[in-house]
Amino acid sequence: MKIFFLGISGTFMGNLAQIAQKKGFEVFGVDQKFYPPMSDELLNAGIKFQEGYEEKNFIDADLYVIGNSISRGNPLLEVIIDKNKTIISAPDWLYQYVLKEKKVISVSGTHGKTTVTSMIAHAFKKDGKNNFGHLIAGVPEEIHSWSLGDDDYFVIESDEYDTAYFDKEPKFFHYRPNILIINNIEFDHADIYSSVDEIESKFIRLLEQMEEGSKAYVNIGAVRKLFKDKVQELETNCEIEFFNAQGETISETNANLASKVLVNFFDKDITKKLLESFKGVKRRFQLLFESEKIILINDFAHHPTAIQGTIELARKEFVDAKIIPIIEFGSNTMRNGQHDISLKTILKNIKSYTINSSEKQQQLFKPFSSVFSENKFDEIINSNEKKIVVLMCGNRDFNGLQIQFLNKLKSLKSK
Repeated sequence: MKIFFLGISGTFMGNLAQIAQKKGFEVFGVDQKFYPPMSDELLNAGIKFQEGYEEKNFIDADLYVIGNSISRGNPLLEVIIDKNKTIISAPDWLYQYVLKEKKVISVSGTHGKTTVTSMIAHAFKKDGKNNFGHLIAGVPEEIHSWSLGDDDYFVIESDEYDTAYFDKEPKFFHYRPNILIINNIEFDHADIYSSVDEIESKFIRLLEQMEEGSKAYVNIGAVRKLFKDKVQELETNCEIEFFNAQGETISETNANLASKVLVNFFDKDITKKLLESFKGVKRRFQLLFESEKIILINDFAHHPTAIQGTIELARKEFVDAKIIPIIEFGSNTMRNGQHDISLKTILKNIKSYTINSSEKQQQLFKPFSSVFSENKFDEIINSNEKKIVVLMCGNRDFNGLQIQFLNKLKSLKSK
């Protein structure tokens, strides 16, 4: 069977393509552009792909998996539709060809999905007694981002973002979890949702649809009381447990969340030992550079709560250092100003920089923040502070400035 992935270079789609090949399908794909590490992974897997959504890159296949970044008007999508080909969303393909045969452990919430999913998958891998599958939308330090596994369970992070141009519901409806974690629910994805109430309604419906014998764990320390009250009134077949996972740091909170799942399989002492060996996920408080004066950390934080948590973690880890956040306005919600007031509250007493902020946002943050660019490198490097921790927080590529700043720091250190 031939499968064509339209929008194959993203983490989710690229990993699915590799899973499809592992299951014995013949896989092809197209995206507008390809960059490492996914381009390297696809090449190493022997998957054929082309750049550009032009008609010339159409390949006849039995099934077309359409990524959620693809919209009507995409030239190649229109060719596929005109030829009356069979299309399917990526989450639906994953369920039909992988998850239908598994018991699904699903990690959901606004923040922490990648790290908590990675912790759970790492624990199973480290224990070595269970060969469970997993799919992670990130790059863990010690395990691969995906594994089919051959045991009953499959661990996956479950996104509330939409599924495809023809399915605007959250991805997580397709996964049909047997064990579900709801970590936190805050307003995000302003291009999809109008309010936090609308987002919460999707989680409510997910709980309503869970099957008899399933379990759901809700972190009441990170959801609204209104949501908890609604959940308590639900008529559902699943067993729901409320617990407070909040620790002193993000790392402790994530470990508490992962433990809720893992104690279904290991005793508490073994669970603790397995999690202590977890080395993290790239772009999650990832140390990129360290010298006597400057530390550079890369973090995926792109929501005020996550940004605040990253700043607090840095303060705890580096007590005597000056913390300088560089905030990338990468998500739709950040760019359209939905989080401006929250960010102002977090940053108002901190010297900080922004990337991709609008003129209006620059004026709002002007008393304590300026736009980050190449000419700001020396301003940070030549500061009179004895120790500086630069936190680069964002979910995109910082317009290439992170790489340029890192290269400059390395060149100065080598002199």
